[in-house]
Amino acid sequence: MKSRTILIWHNNGEQQFTFTVNPERLRVSRPNCNRVETLAMGGTVNLWGGRGLREVTFTTFLPEERSPFYDGTDGAEVLSLLKAWQDSGDPVRLIVSGSDINDAFLIEDVTETLREGDGDITLTLTLREYKFASDRNAQTGGAARSAGKTARADERVLPKTRTVKRGDTLWAIACELYGDGTRWREIAKKNGVTEPRKLPVGKVLVL
Repeated sequence: MKSRTILIWHNNGEQQFTFTVNPERLRVSRPNCNRVETLAMGGTVNLWGGRGLREVTFTTFLPEERSPFYDGTDGAEVLSLLKAWQDSGDPVRLIVSGSDINDAFLIEDVTETLREGDGDITLTLTLREYKFASDRNAQTGGAARSAGKTARADERVLPKTRTVKRGDTLWAIACELYGDGTRWREIAKKNGVTEPRKLPVGKVLVL
């Protein structure tokens, strides 16, 4: 029986899955960015540099269809999905129930082990914490806060193009994609739009 759930999602939850078989162990590294300085008169000091990026590593297996652990999830598809997310450079959200892990991570390494005569796929996954621009600003005192909490960054992957629909305006499109209607000028300039109130339906805008 599972004692916890390990969930990974991509693009604000548009794609997600939980592991059928939990790893026996889950290693979480939480380093500091301290540095050692040499004193002019001899000796050294260790200077605190703030918390570094957490790293999570675990090994599990993706069961084949004949396995008693198989729950209908295709292991090869899960493996392909993890590799695609790794290659995209997009952050994923890792959530481990019963722990404080509920943050954005980049997939650093996907290692698969195939054994002769065994259809299960042994998988070792390494993820390193990802900091959005808003998080980095927060560390330097520039983050916007609401009710004393830093707003969670939007993890959506923005499209490269947007097709104009009936009733669209550049302002509305900028609000939809960037959360800021004043950025309509960026879209207009990039696409050579001189009359922003007369957008032809079906026009493909490059973002």
